[in-house]
Amino acid sequence: MSSPGGGRGTRPTRPTARRVAVCLALIAAALGAGASTALSATTGSSVATCVGAAARDAAHPCFNPTRSITPTLEDVNRVIESPCEGRIEHGLSFCLFGVPASRARAHIALIGDSHAWHWRAAVDHVARAERWLGYSVTGPGCSFSEAVRYLPKGARAPCVDFYRRARAWLKRHSDVSTVFVSQRNATEEVPPAGQTTFGVRVAGFEQAWKKSLPRTVKHVIVIRDVPAPTPATSPCIRRVLAARAHAPGPACALARSTALTTDVGGAAVAAMHSKRYRFVDMSRYFCNAVSCFPVVGGVLVYRDAAGHITPAYCATLGPYLLRRVQFLRRSW
Repeated sequence: MSSPGGGRGTRPTRPTARRVAVCLALIAAALGAGASTALSATTGSSVATCVGAAARDAAHPCFNPTRSITPTLEDVNRVIESPCEGRIEHGLSFCLFGVPASRARAHIALIGDSHAWHWRAAVDHVARAERWLGYSVTGPGCSFSEAVRYLPKGARAPCVDFYRRARAWLKRHSDVSTVFVSQRNATEEVPPAGQTTFGVRVAGFEQAWKKSLPRTVKHVIVIRDVPAPTPATSPCIRRVLAARAHAPGPACALARSTALTTDVGGAAVAAMHSKRYRFVDMSRYFCNAVSCFPVVGGVLVYRDAAGHITPAYCATLGPYLLRRVQFLRRSW
């Protein structure tokens, strides 16, 4: 199977365009009359709208004044995830997304904890545009890292087991040529004496990528973790919506300096000094130079205080993640 870099197509296939259109139509219906800009989806890789991440697209600046949100806080956990066909292999649960194997030009994998899993709708958009078959191999609370052995006792055993099974899965799946990695930036490793948690985590990723990714994996794309909300974020949004006086995104904004800390995965990429590893920073679609927003373009960004992004917001990030991936592919 060829590397994803082997193809030169830069436009989404027709199924991708239809998929984007349906997603945005659902978001438009939820926003109702409060949205100032009508939604329309093109057959290309960009979306002519000011909903969700598009409201922070520097290439096509726009403003969405809506004071409503979708999904609502009441519906946030009832929103359907992007499609993924479940499988179990040697005790490891994973699922398939993107295009069918019969149409795929390459195979990719999305690997990590739940902060990798919540990127799936955006990675699925990329996979369909590039005609890739994707595997989602994710474990709640478990990074793909050697540092899992430093987790507290209760969390250590299941994460060590996930890491072992994921490593074995990758060795069996030599068809995977590109791996997308992401992880929560704040975890609970207990470092050995004389070492820092940050240092242990950076080293853990370096060791995992060197030792556990087979040579058939030609490209590793590390997506920066999202800005961290606080337990006060959802209550703030609820109060602002009830008052109907302000847009909840700016009114409940988080300080960038505290919400967006140094990314461990990015530090590991920098330490590797290899073109095999590339870092993708999507924070401009969450933050400006000062603040990070829990509602962007009328779409609720977070589904909980742990910083998991909603499928609705993740879907709007798809065209912009595709833009970054296509830029990286030019040097593959």
